[in-house]
Amino acid sequence: MSDRLLSLVVDSRPAEDRAPTGALFRELDRVRTLTDTVGEDGEPVPAGSTGTIVAVWNGGAAFDVEFTRPVEALAAIAPNQLALVERAEG
Repeated sequence: MSDRLLSLVVDSRPAEDRAPTGALFRELDRVRTLTDTVGEDGEPVPAGSTGTIVAVWNGGAAFDVEFTRPVEALAAIAPNQLALVERAEG
């Protein structure tokens, strides 16, 4: 068990209000990485890792994605490096 604690802030706005118009993904969508990336603390996140979008930046130019497996990490990722796994309900 890791001694790191990840927190998730849930946005209570309706789903259509969570991401700016035109964004490919929206907050709380489950996504998979298409390429290797690096988390904000330098952790390697391998291609194929699944995480949850926790923030949408600049109208969908980038997304903060929180991962718990195979590593615990938070990474800012461009939309062309992600694939939708599951759309957030709402």
